[in-house]
Amino acid sequence: MYLARRDALKKIGVGAVAGAALPAGNVLQSFRASKIQTDRIREYSWVRGFNYQPSWGCNGIQIWNDFRESTFSREVDLGLTLFPKLNVLRIWFSFDAYISNRLQFLAAAKQAAAILSGRNIKMIPVIFNNWHSLVDFGGFSIEQLNASRGNNNYGAHRQYLRELVEAILPTNNLLMYDLANEPFNNGGLAEITLDFLKSMSMELKKTDTKTPVSIGTQGIFGGEDLNAIDSFVDVHAIHPYWCKDWCSQAENVERFAKLINQLKKLGKPVIATECCWGSNDDAIRVKYIRNDLDLLKQAGIGFLTHGLHHSFVADLHRPIIGRKWDTMYMGFVEPNGLIRSGHEIFNEY
Repeated sequence: MYLARRDALKKIGVGAVAGAALPAGNVLQSFRASKIQTDRIREYSWVRGFNYQPSWGCNGIQIWNDFRESTFSREVDLGLTLFPKLNVLRIWFSFDAYISNRLQFLAAAKQAAAILSGRNIKMIPVIFNNWHSLVDFGGFSIEQLNASRGNNNYGAHRQYLRELVEAILPTNNLLMYDLANEPFNNGGLAEITLDFLKSMSMELKKTDTKTPVSIGTQGIFGGEDLNAIDSFVDVHAIHPYWCKDWCSQAENVERFAKLINQLKKLGKPVIATECCWGSNDDAIRVKYIRNDLDLLKQAGIGFLTHGLHHSFVADLHRPIIGRKWDTMYMGFVEPNGLIRSGHEIFNEY
């Protein structure tokens, strides 16, 4: 949207000068600049996708070092059949799997990228991760990063990043990179975490000079996380989850509006690489989906919901017999290959 004339004058520093003459060209430039800055958040408005964790594993080592090409292909094809608008998948790779069996991991990553490319699906590869749950998917910690920084300036992480990119880049279907999933979940905006992210972003841009770089974060800490990474990302990737246990739906709408205003000021493209909080209650889950996708569509922001298929990865399955702890379910496709009750709502967007 265009700024109001008074806001435009303030933006270029003359709003306080009563009756000051202003060249018409300058006013027009201000209007145009503000519109471009606002419109940039909509550059990926066409994205309709999912996070995808294959069904057979519970963490990165199991998934990538026991890669099952036929199952991966079948589950991706099922997603395309059930959700015809699907055009992007966010695929979680694994530093742990690479360390465990480097060559096996790289071969699997190459296979996965080729499968998606063959189906004209764009991919957002998640390179690093700092989300931890039950079972832990695997990811970095501050302790690990400190050790890695002292070992040839993140030498192990640099090698993993370069070799993963070299394996998946030839398929020509990368939409953008997600350098790190939720890097501030454990330890907040720690100096070591920011140094690691900046260093890896620079390494990534040297390895691939064309594909945009994003970092999946929630826009929390009063938006400080977005400000902290703004200088070394090309796209802001947000995770605007709403859960009724955190705040009311009305309060969430207000928070989302503030987040969008901040993103407009930052002036970069925006994508939601995760959304739609989970629940074992299908009706509650559908309410979360509708809330998040309504807000994102109204704002013109493309999205990848979490997640496509039932999986043994944390939060992607219902309670398991014998486990006496709480779970939540974020899958859209049940183990039997059918859409989860009410989840065809995705196709409305």
